[in-house]
This record gives sequence, C-alpha cells and structure tokens, in this order.
Amino acid sequence: MKIIDPRMAWATCDPGTGANERNGFVMSDVSVLGLGLMGSSIAHTLIDKGYSITVWNRTPEKAAPLTAAGGKAAFTAVEAVESSPITLSVLVDSSALVECLGDDIDLTGRTIVNLATGTPADARELEQWVTKRNGLLLSGTISAYPKDIGTPLGGVNYAGPLELWNRYADMLLALGGFSRHVGEVITDACTLDLSMLIFYMSSIAAFQEAVVFAEAFGVSPDRLVEFVRPGLPVLEREVDETVRRVDSGDYTTDEATIGTFHHCMDLVGKASATVAARPVISSAARELFALGVSEGRANEIPSGVVPLLRQIRDSGRHS
Repeated sequence: MKIIDPRMAWATCDPGTGANERNGFVMSDVSVLGLGLMGSSIAHTLIDKGYSITVWNRTPEKAAPLTAAGGKAAFTAVEAVESSPITLSVLVDSSALVECLGDDIDLTGRTIVNLATGTPADARELEQWVTKRNGLLLSGTISAYPKDIGTPLGGVNYAGPLELWNRYADMLLALGGFSRHVGEVITDACTLDLSMLIFYMSSIAAFQEAVVFAEAFGVSPDRLVEFVRPGLPVLEREVDETVRRVDSGDYTTDEATIGTFHHCMDLVGKASATVAARPVISSAARELFALGVSEGRANEIPSGVVPLLRQIRDSGRHS
C-alpha cells in the first residue's frame, strides 16, 4: 500500500487545475474520505475515469484495493484534504467530518463536497464551519446504490455556488448519469433528497405491507406485483396532478375524492384486523384522509390534504 509520508510539505494549489506539483510533492486531483461501500465505489469510479486520487479511512485496510488500483492513502483525514484541491466526504455524517478534520484546520484554497445524508440544518451548520476556515462547500446527496455509481443509473445531487459547481462539474458528473446541480442554496440538495425519501421509502414500505396483507388471503407476491404494475403509470400521473393542483390551489374534482380514499383505507383496516395484520402505512394514510374528511374537504381531490398539512406545519412553527 502506498502511504503518503506525513513529513511531506502539504502544498496548496489552484483549485480545479488537476494534479499540481509543489516542493516536489504531486497533488492529487481529488481526495475521498470514508471508504465504506459507497465511498469505495466513488473512489474506484474516479480512478477509472482517470483522476488521480488520495483516500483516507479510519480503518486503513479498506484503502488497500484503491491503492492497488493506483490511488494513494493518507495517514489522516487532514492530510487527505491537504493533498487535493477538492475533497469528497462520504463519512457517516457532517459531524464525523468535523471531528476528523478538527477545528484548527485551514481550508484556504480547498473545496469540501459533503455527500453524507443529513438535514438542512446540518448543511447550514457545515457551510458556516467550512467558511469560517476559509474553505468552500458543496453539499451533496447520493441518489444511487453503490453499484450504480458511475453508470447511467447513478446520480449525485449538488447544492451550493454555481461558480464552484462549474469549476468541478466534469469530475462530479462522472459519478453518474443523473448527477446535477440542483440549486445555489446550500440546503437544496438535502431538502430535495429527504422529500424524495418520504415518497420513495414510504412507497416501498407500503408495497411490503401489501405483500403481507395479500399473503394472508392466499395471494402470492408474484400475483400481487402483476396486479399492481399497471397502476404505476397512474401513480406517476397523479403525482404530476398533485403538483398542478397545489400550484393552482384548485382541489375540486368529479373523480376520486378524499372521502373515497378514506373509505378505501378504512376497508383495508377492517380486513387487516381479520388476519391480525398490522397496517402501519395504510393506517397512517387513513389518518391523513380522515383529517381531510373532518375538516370538510371530503369532496376534494386527495391533494386537498396539502393545505391542511401546511396549517399543521405552520402552527407548529409558531407554537
């Protein structure tokens, strides 16, 4: 394993200029902190794309496959950051990044790209921390499994200054076909990511609940998925319709209503009780549509619950 000599002078360089040489030390194009499944996949992808790379992990042994592929391993996270103009952090969260780098680090001339899933508050706090140490920050979220990094199915969403994104766009786009800059507000990437996860993971959980329900009445998962599949384009259409209705504020309809949805979820609850199933997701949906009924919106399109959820959110902010 090639290890960077900690006694080497860690030179600064002009960001975005690729490998640079100073005092006999050749800078890497990019550093990666954290070599779990995702971090390793990102590092391997960057090597495969022709970038010189320095890596660091708390457990040094995880760097071995990457040094074998041509990367360099640093002794510490600080040394890894100082070896490149841009560092991708794939540590567990932003707190772990701050802990590894320490408050005394000087980030002058360097860019941090934090790829750990976090909250908007985490992104704001990290931006303040990096800026205070004269660094620059892009906040990213990964919308892919490790195996999809670097492929058309992979993608990373980045938020932060557009000029900074443009400087490193070629490198950052290499991580997957869906990679993109989603906004200059540092919280945009994690806000969009968490919003997507509400929809995506709740949908997956709902299907898992449906599998258990169907099995209780003798219907196999294979039969269920074939029954559900034709409805997926309808779901996509209704998501688009929700956006249109929320934008317009018009929730009138002559089709399925909040009352209809509530009645259907009520039937699911009654049927689940007969087989001792626990309808966690559908119960939450029933509760949501019951709120719409109780607030006099039973005859509106299901997206009519959005104004009610806004009221709940806003009242909580001012309580």
